[in-house]
Amino acid sequence: MSKIGVLIAAAGQGSRMKRKVNKQFLNILKKPIIYHTIKSFLDWERDFELNIVLAATEINYFKKNIIPLFSDFENMEFKLVAGGKSRQESVGRGLTSFSKEIDYVIIHDGARPMLKKELIEKVYQAVKKHNAVSCGVKVKDTIKVVEDSLVNQTLDRNNLRAIQTPQAFELELIKKAHKNYNGNKALDDATLVEKLGEKVYIVEGDYNNFKITTPEDLKPAEIILKEYADV
Repeated sequence: MSKIGVLIAAAGQGSRMKRKVNKQFLNILKKPIIYHTIKSFLDWERDFELNIVLAATEINYFKKNIIPLFSDFENMEFKLVAGGKSRQESVGRGLTSFSKEIDYVIIHDGARPMLKKELIEKVYQAVKKHNAVSCGVKVKDTIKVVEDSLVNQTLDRNNLRAIQTPQAFELELIKKAHKNYNGNKALDDATLVEKLGEKVYIVEGDYNNFKITTPEDLKPAEIILKEYADV
């Protein structure tokens, strides 16, 4: 069986949330956001190596306040990695921290807690065939390119996808992509693979799997997670 690595990217500061505490440590249903994110992978019930990338200043907080919440998963090892100055640098550090046995890695945002195990499995099965996979949902709104407040172009939304995580890659491929990228801020890890000239396969995502970014996201996230818990 292929060895799987899971990388949770949680080193960002989340300034748009406008809270004193980092957004992934805010509570939803009495548990931190990042707890729900990690729990989604534990419920997946596959063996995997788990790397969690955090701001260096928050590693001790995570050890003290988050890891004890997973006391029912005694055999799970949490490898905590100090992030860098950017998401790319942080993820890069997480990738190089996996053991040599890992073949594929699944990368997921720490602030996307409404993740179903079925989507994780879909991404994992796809990466074994395509080596680079992202998930995305069809764009519902009409998208226009605007310059100086004037419409320059209207895009065909049938060809547009709003990209999400999890994204999955053959480990050596995504490590190479990170090493070779010298551009400005990368939008996501799949973009780095595209810059190598490699194809990224898109699987259908989930509209509920949105990233918690602003205070307005907290209430719908709570409703969705409660629905998941009641199923």
